[in-house]
Amino acid sequence: MPRLKLSGAALACLALQAAAPQANAQQCEALLQLALPDVRIDAATAIAVGGWQADAARASTSPDALPGGVAVNTPFCRIEGTLEKEIGFELWLPNAGRWNGKLLGAGVGGDAGAFNLRDLPRGVARGYAAATTDTGHKVGDRLWMLGDPVRLANYTHRANHLLALAAKAIVASYYRKPARHAYFIGCSGGGRQALKEMQMYPDDYDGIVAGAPGPRTDLMTARRMWEIVQHRNAPGLMSDADWQLVAEHGARRCDRQDGVADGVAENPQACRLDAASLLCKPGQASACLNQTQLDLVQRIYAPLRDEQGRQLDDGLLPGVRIKPLPESRLAPATFGQAVHRDPDWNSAGFSLARDLPGIAGVMPELAADRADLAAFRARGGKAIVYQGWLDPAVPAQMVSAYGARVQQAMGGADAAGQFFRLFMAPGVFHCGGGPGPDQFGGAGADAPVPDAAHDMLSALEAWVEQGRAPEVIIASKVEQGKVVRTRPLCPYPQAAHYRGSGSTDNAASFYCAAQR
Repeated sequence: MPRLKLSGAALACLALQAAAPQANAQQCEALLQLALPDVRIDAATAIAVGGWQADAARASTSPDALPGGVAVNTPFCRIEGTLEKEIGFELWLPNAGRWNGKLLGAGVGGDAGAFNLRDLPRGVARGYAAATTDTGHKVGDRLWMLGDPVRLANYTHRANHLLALAAKAIVASYYRKPARHAYFIGCSGGGRQALKEMQMYPDDYDGIVAGAPGPRTDLMTARRMWEIVQHRNAPGLMSDADWQLVAEHGARRCDRQDGVADGVAENPQACRLDAASLLCKPGQASACLNQTQLDLVQRIYAPLRDEQGRQLDDGLLPGVRIKPLPESRLAPATFGQAVHRDPDWNSAGFSLARDLPGIAGVMPELAADRADLAAFRARGGKAIVYQGWLDPAVPAQMVSAYGARVQQAMGGADAAGQFFRLFMAPGVFHCGGGPGPDQFGGAGADAPVPDAAHDMLSALEAWVEQGRAPEVIIASKVEQGKVVRTRPLCPYPQAAHYRGSGSTDNAASFYCAAQR
């Protein structure tokens, strides 16, 4: 058998490849010696392909965190660290030859306390240095909101700003040059964090993707607490099937507005629930509601009013799915621990008129509703915001109203559209799910086609780096691993309209125009 002869150059190349893992490990571990103000690097570990599994203790039930384990098919340097006294963070650094020259910050949802372990693997796979923070407390600490103003400030806004500063410094040290661009992505609480970044810290990121962001998280939390009280006062009155009946009834009423009945309402804001038509007729025993049930449904879906009769929000949209008892740790903790400073608070005597203003007293930056984004625009920042119309956690009207306020504050829809675009997703629940196409590269995962036409993170990159603003995002519905429906998401206030011919499962059968 002939012997393979290698040139000197080839032998040198093989030697470099063999030495690369060791060099990467040494370079990674060297970060333990990096000295930065208020930054402690607790661990620096070189991770081989497929060598990382999520730490179950760090997992969370929030929409943005991935419990359990997930293999990562890219070697990287895993940094585990602490900002100031207790703000935990992770920063994943792909090997130098795989780095795309960019930083991706990833927000975390719910009441935080964990890391965004969906967008970190995603970011590293795309070549990003990717970072996330627990915002200063651990998911197992059930009393973290109790009387600590620093923790509350870290949660509402400080932690992600400090993360951006630290991550940029570590990236510059590791790669010996700064990141060319920095992006931030998050949904739910992570979406609210994204808004805070552009509103309060416009220099942190060049581009931001904010999903289901809850501009008035204080008001949202008050509604959730109020709903919990309503359900507790009527235990067992409505079953899960009863609430499903109400949601399906609302969705059917709104379905034809885009010119076709296909199970997806383009804009449920333009129709009303009419729950009274579900009242049981004499002799009817199923697929209907009795008067007591109907009263509760109408109360829940109606605009929220405080004890003095002042309207606080616009209510819930037809098709939004209610659970028999809303699950929330955040609402009871916000009012019990932060507002009343009582770890045993049980919601007795909850008052919208008294307790909602109490949130601003202890967490003045929980709301993320500043519409003047002039500083973010001036530094060249770009923002993509998205919201599911059927979101049961973040009222869609709250986000569409915020988008309209930004347009007004920034000189009108055309002027605001130069740097800020909102995409409302028909038939989509909270951060995903629902009958509508819900995969479009927002927080948590790439789109099935990860390009600028289908994937929001890719679209943001094209906007920031090439000046190509997203005119439409093609959303996909995936079932059993296959794309079964596509639909254009249009920049608000436009909506998708059926052309009158072609498959309703094909985005090409729709066009974007003003809402009807």
